[in-house]
Amino acid sequence: MSNESTRTSGLMGARSTIRGLRRNACVVGIRLSLLVVMVGCPSAGTAATITTPLSAVRIVIGSAPSSLTVGQTFQFTATVSNATNTAVTWSVGGVAGGNSTYGTITGSGLSVTYNAPPSVPTPATFSITATSVADNTKSASVSMTITSAAAVVVSITSPPGPASATVGGTLGITASVTSASNTALTWTVAGTLAGTVTNGNSTIGTITGGTATSVRYNAPAALPTGNNPVTITATSQADPSKSASITVTINPSGSGPNAINVTGGGTDATGVNLDISTSSPTLGLADIGTCTGTFTPTVNLPNCSAGVASVTISRGSTAIVWLLGQGLTNGSGTALANGLAVSVSQGSTSDVTVSLVSPLSIASSGLTNIVFQIQVSANATAGPRNIVVTNGAGELQAFIGAMQIQ
Repeated sequence: MSNESTRTSGLMGARSTIRGLRRNACVVGIRLSLLVVMVGCPSAGTAATITTPLSAVRIVIGSAPSSLTVGQTFQFTATVSNATNTAVTWSVGGVAGGNSTYGTITGSGLSVTYNAPPSVPTPATFSITATSVADNTKSASVSMTITSAAAVVVSITSPPGPASATVGGTLGITASVTSASNTALTWTVAGTLAGTVTNGNSTIGTITGGTATSVRYNAPAALPTGNNPVTITATSQADPSKSASITVTINPSGSGPNAINVTGGGTDATGVNLDISTSSPTLGLADIGTCTGTFTPTVNLPNCSAGVASVTISRGSTAIVWLLGQGLTNGSGTALANGLAVSVSQGSTSDVTVSLVSPLSIASSGLTNIVFQIQVSANATAGPRNIVVTNGAGELQAFIGAMQIQ
């Protein structure tokens, strides 16, 4: 064989070997890599296509607290990746949407509100979970613990204790609410006869200021007979079982008309609020004072104090009191002392009693002095009292709103 023939034969063998190696390499490539899909081999003039499988769906819940107190709310957010459908469903303690025991989910989608239950559940720790709608095997959870809320506390900070106001006057009242995000208050005014009235009324006084912690009490235009003192209460709207109260005594005004509710069949008073500055005959606040010694119904009782604006009587004591009243005479100056009835209003009906009423001399002004004995029980209600004088027909003859029980 010539050298030329030998070279030709060798080249042909080499080419055949290379083609075989290429075929084998193509097959080996298919077997070694799961990521290769053989469409055609290079020897056939076509290219191989390599395909990567889709990544798994992934859910992440945003930053969230590990615990909440009963009744609190929190906004949860979730993020879904590697899925065209990003919808999720929410469950609380394994219950879709939650329930009254573990709390509920409000809203839908990737941002929802969790509402903690009104009481601590058992167990107190559970999971809140967001699950992919595209692949319900994929989810994300956070652990949540429900704790008891701190007790709401309501207190009256100003005035610091029992207070007073004059008829027609005002009094600022401030309350404090702690351990509650909702500090709104319901204000009520209460009197013995009137009962409890939200925001009060014209008889016992009114509250202006709505549900704020600082409000104003507006005392009535007339002394609230039978309802004095009044009790003003602030009640938490976040926890209606928590409240605070203050007692306010309504005192006569130093000037201007006063009024009192008296019963009787006369022309001056028939169970209505009577303005003593316009009644007929005109009535005015009388002088009042005390006497010492033993009560003796004489014309001139000795050891009596001069007329003052008010007198104070201690609980559990007996006092001799005198008064000078314009209404104790008629229009011509004739004394109306005979047949007078003297009583003390406000407070309870039995803790203060009046006895041994006696007329004294007619003053130079034509007004009549009367003297009487007041007995105050040891458990009498402290506060101001009105002395009411009526005649035999039940007509109001004098009103003295200036006696204090202490």
